[in-house]
Amino acid sequence: MKKNKNLISNLALLVIIVSVFAACERDFSNIDSDVVNSENTTHFDADVVTYPIVAYNKKITPFNSDRLSSNIIGYYSDPVYGSYSANFVTQLSPSLFNPTFGENVKLDSAVLNVPYYSRVTGTNEDGGSDYALDSVYVDTPIKLSIYQNNYFLREFDPNSELNQSQKYYSNGALSQTVQINPADLEGELIYSEDFTPSDKQIVLETVNEQGEPDSTLIAPALRIHIQDSLHHTYWQQLLFDKEGEPELSNRNNFLNYFRGLYFKAEATSGSGTMAMLNFNSSEANLTIYYTSDRDNTDEDNDGIPDYADVDSNGDNVNDNGTDTDGDGINDTHDVDQTEGSDLNNNGIDDNLDSNKEEYVMNFYQNLINLIDNNLIAIPDGDENVGDEKLYLKGGEGYMAVIDLFNGMVEGEDGNPQDAFENFKELFRDEVDEEIIPKRLINEAYLEFYVDQTTVQGNEPDRVYLYDLTNNTPLLDYYIDQTVSGTNVNAKINHLSPLERVDDEPDGEGIKYKVRITEHLKNIFINDSTNVKLGLVVTPNVGAVTTKQLLDTSHEDVKAIPIGTLLSYKGTVLYGNNTTNEAKKAKLTIYYTEPKN
Repeated sequence: MKKNKNLISNLALLVIIVSVFAACERDFSNIDSDVVNSENTTHFDADVVTYPIVAYNKKITPFNSDRLSSNIIGYYSDPVYGSYSANFVTQLSPSLFNPTFGENVKLDSAVLNVPYYSRVTGTNEDGGSDYALDSVYVDTPIKLSIYQNNYFLREFDPNSELNQSQKYYSNGALSQTVQINPADLEGELIYSEDFTPSDKQIVLETVNEQGEPDSTLIAPALRIHIQDSLHHTYWQQLLFDKEGEPELSNRNNFLNYFRGLYFKAEATSGSGTMAMLNFNSSEANLTIYYTSDRDNTDEDNDGIPDYADVDSNGDNVNDNGTDTDGDGINDTHDVDQTEGSDLNNNGIDDNLDSNKEEYVMNFYQNLINLIDNNLIAIPDGDENVGDEKLYLKGGEGYMAVIDLFNGMVEGEDGNPQDAFENFKELFRDEVDEEIIPKRLINEAYLEFYVDQTTVQGNEPDRVYLYDLTNNTPLLDYYIDQTVSGTNVNAKINHLSPLERVDDEPDGEGIKYKVRITEHLKNIFINDSTNVKLGLVVTPNVGAVTTKQLLDTSHEDVKAIPIGTLLSYKGTVLYGNNTTNEAKKAKLTIYYTEPKN
């Protein structure tokens, strides 16, 4: 009984201690302010400490670029970094195998449709919607060419032991030793025009079931009519002539027969357009619209083909529509009812004497971005002392590696001390092999100032900081639940958007602030590893899944977030090795400690 009482007493004491500590955390953690509220300072002293970091540049080498969440197409010329093109190769798979096209097939149109990322901003005077395009940079047109791809994009890596998917990289490599021949991508040219994205709602003129003009409204999209302008018989030979052949009988045969499309973007006047497209959308496809003659089978030999015969089997029961005038032709096809034309005098509307059909091919499996990189060369930085400037650029661009607590500080005895050891001594004690918090971290953050002497506008609104060892977001990312309708305003406590002059949307950038309070708490409370961090630009702080680099030999960087790979923007920041003390990159910690 005595042991049980002691156990209960100890548990009660533990609950009280935990409650007090949690209450202290709630009272003195102030994410949005650099000072602790005065009403909370009765029993605590507030203070601030800064620690040195090392921040150095690292080139983003070719990356695994297949099966991304989105894809980019276009050409972009950056005034600081130079230019690059984003091209795209993809497989397509039919929604129907073993198709029956019919007799006397004629192509009406071949339409490629890929939605942009867009949002409705209002209603126009015609009753339609006004849209704004997200993740589209428009300056001048690009030359967009679409080729039939002749390179077989295999699904599995034959050199893997576990039947793993084949990886494709942004430079066209399959591995360190195998490369796609660019000539294999540029097969038959089926489209080539100057192209600029449009934010206009698309109006599709259609005909309803009654044969009356109608229209359908769809969101802005890359919508291209790929007719036979370049090759008159292309679709006829590719599809219609293959009816009943093995090539169209199943997916494997089709993927080997028609190996997909290659989209190539080129500049038209030294600049261009870069657009992010949603090839994974259910609305993304290539649709072949065609007309064929209807089946003229006449089961009851009454001179009226079955498709228009109100009594097709001759049993005196009208089971194929209605026949208002009793001439044996169902009203839908009866020229007397439709008021159409009947040049052959068979009583059937000529305009309805044919089938209007479509053959849909969806984008499938291997969707691969290929980068033609002409950026200026920026060497990898100094891992020991850091760099004066940090160069951040999306795609096959540049990033910064951040090493916290790298350097020496003045210890409590006045002598130089390793920064990380000083941090641990300041914020924790070890009692009976348990780590006990000595001081409370209220806010910890990194600030990166923009070097406006180098940057020339069009700066990214967001940067992203991640764990390079595990290629995952920091704990602060998961805890930050701030959300909104746009990516710019998500995770704004952890990853503050770029502070601009006068808070103007196009104002010059001042600095990025990245709060890592929970990350540091995890280090000193849970004795977590002080890992190196990666700093990158991103248009979407939600796209944090990483893709592996082709060259994984670098000790620090082996994978890059998808958001960075899809970003065309760049910026230049002051590093830790700058002579501008006011803008030097460093770690700042605001904390409180109990008064004795």
